[in-house]
Amino acid sequence: MHPRLRRQLAALPADPPPEFRQLIAQVDAAYREGDAERAELEESVASLTALLHKAQIRAGKGLEHRKEHRAKAARAQKRLVRLLDKSRLAVFELTPDLIVRRANPAAAKLSGAALPDLPSKKIFELLEPLGAPGLGEKWTRRLGRGEPVARTVACAARDGRAMACDWVLLPRLRRDGTVFRVTAVLRDQTEAVEKHDSVREREERLSLALAGTSDILWDWDLAGNRLHLSPRWRELLGLETKQTGTPADWLERVHPEDAAPLRAALSSYLEGRTEVFEHEHRVRNGDGEWRWILARGAARRDEKGAAVRAAGLMSDITRHRTLVERMAHDALTGLPNRTLFLDLLRHSFYRTRRHEDYRFAVLFIDIDRFKMVNDAFGHEAGDQLLQQIGRRLESCLREGDTLARHGGDEFTMWLDDVRGSADAVRVADRVHEVMREPFDLGEAQRVQSSASIGVAVGSAQYQKAEDVLRDADVAMYRAKALGKARTAVFQRDSSEGVPAHLQLESDLRSALVRNELCVHYMPIVDVMTGKVRAVEALARWQHPRLGLVPPSKFIGLAMEMGLIMNIDRWVLQTASRQLHDWRREIATANRLSISVNFSRNLLDEADVGAQIDRVLKESQLVPGDLNMDINESALAADNGCDALADLHQRGLKLHMDDFGMGQGWLRHLHKVEVDSIKMDRSFLAGGADRDRQVLTRIVQIARDLGKTVIAEGVETKEQARLVREVGCSFAQGFFFSPPLDPAKTRTLLQGGVLDVV
Repeated sequence: MHPRLRRQLAALPADPPPEFRQLIAQVDAAYREGDAERAELEESVASLTALLHKAQIRAGKGLEHRKEHRAKAARAQKRLVRLLDKSRLAVFELTPDLIVRRANPAAAKLSGAALPDLPSKKIFELLEPLGAPGLGEKWTRRLGRGEPVARTVACAARDGRAMACDWVLLPRLRRDGTVFRVTAVLRDQTEAVEKHDSVREREERLSLALAGTSDILWDWDLAGNRLHLSPRWRELLGLETKQTGTPADWLERVHPEDAAPLRAALSSYLEGRTEVFEHEHRVRNGDGEWRWILARGAARRDEKGAAVRAAGLMSDITRHRTLVERMAHDALTGLPNRTLFLDLLRHSFYRTRRHEDYRFAVLFIDIDRFKMVNDAFGHEAGDQLLQQIGRRLESCLREGDTLARHGGDEFTMWLDDVRGSADAVRVADRVHEVMREPFDLGEAQRVQSSASIGVAVGSAQYQKAEDVLRDADVAMYRAKALGKARTAVFQRDSSEGVPAHLQLESDLRSALVRNELCVHYMPIVDVMTGKVRAVEALARWQHPRLGLVPPSKFIGLAMEMGLIMNIDRWVLQTASRQLHDWRREIATANRLSISVNFSRNLLDEADVGAQIDRVLKESQLVPGDLNMDINESALAADNGCDALADLHQRGLKLHMDDFGMGQGWLRHLHKVEVDSIKMDRSFLAGGADRDRQVLTRIVQIARDLGKTVIAEGVETKEQARLVREVGCSFAQGFFFSPPLDPAKTRTLLQGGVLDVV
């Protein structure tokens, strides 16, 4: 029952009649229906109130959002304006007719006009296109269709500058598709275009240069391991197959003997251990034959110094190598000469660096008593003997070994891939065996000969090929000291046990190869005027360990070793070239002559006159420029008077050196070949009175016979005065000047006059 009805029935009797109870039930139902309708109405009102509240909140937030959006847009617009003002890109806001509305400072700078003057100007009046008439109308039509424009155009600014600019024009469209604004962005590309033109010009120049040469261009991308070879590569090698574009196109065609040295040279350069890459090697052509090429190039490196790319040129040097190989062989025996032998040793060093267990050996072979054969039977017989010895030595070679003529009566052998000195000694034993048989020189002349052999084993411990050859030479002299016809093996500590004179002999033999000899010059002075009239060329030895060695220490040794002729020739060539150089630099040197010592051995040469003529011609000198200093022994009746007469007739001046030291020195004064005599220093060593008497008489006799007198060994002022008073024309000695190197001699000659009192 509804609560309100219950309260109303509380005052009524407890037991109402049935009709009343039915009425009560109807009233109760009416109360309940009214409650339900009220509840539904209250719920609807609450919902409407809530919806109205939410709508009010949304309306307030929308207003705030629109205000914030407008504020952000204003701030973005300000940032854009600031960015455009600072931008290096020129930005123009244009009308559809390409008239400037607004522009940034970069646009004013690019066009060469003031910023306030830009609005209302046509863009092509500010930046006039060069060589493109009608460009404005063409672009306007494209922009009208809503199409953007992007192009690089050469144009001229208001201030007269010509430039290349990138143009980008973007149309801004309304909803109906019509253009209401155009944004133009321009960038000055003048520098880039000029650089591009420069690169293109360089490329064209390089292309023309490569087209006009037979060289091959190679370009190796080290990171990608890709190799480009120009078409000339296939033409040179006659290849029909296509290239793979990998290093195998090059490296797999390299000769097996050259592959390791080439890879070592490439690695050394790419790793930065050498400054340049340049290498000669053989490559196989399409027919299987070998061609020599010279490869050279340079690398581009990253910031860490690692090579990332290498490129260069290859040249076909087959013809050059063929000529070189012909020149690298001895004309008499046909064997490789010393230069080619050393080159072979250097290739062996590449293998020792890559394979530490690899060994090779060098045999230095000297023919014993060969000079006796030359002296007894003549040079022609000596040449025949050397040819026969060469053939016998070749029979001792193993497969892969090489025999060379080192010079004179010396041979060298290169033994490939030996296990140690024992292998080399076995080859040396075969040499001794084949040398035992006599040699037939014709005309019933049979001679016996032998060889002294030095052995050195090359390994990674050595730094230079010449060092192995030097050690084999030292061992050879040890074999000679032990009694000749023997073999000696160089030991690492054996140099300490080698006698001093043997070590000096070995060093002197190497001195000519290593250019350790030099020439100093002693002035020959006019005793009356002090002017330098001639210089005497004196050999000096710049020993790497002993320093400057005087001739008294090695000239005698050179004569014993048979090297004196080589030294005499070298001094003659060096001094002649030096005189030629001085005459080009110093005017007074035109009247200067040189004095060169000639040994008896050189005078015994049949073609000594031709040798001298050749040297003088190469140095652009005449015979009168050369004074030959000859010892008295060379003037003996049986010692080359005919040769001296021939040399004198050629116009050479002959000076008798060390006059007064021989037994028949007075008799030599009468020889017509002698132009001057050089008084030995011993005439000035005694008391002044005795010196004066002897000198006066000798000088008088010499002058009566038409000879010029030169005093040697003048060391004091008194001696200088003495030689002048007794009538000597010229003098030399430490009082005037010691022997000087070429530079100091040049300074002396430029001075012109020395103190003679």
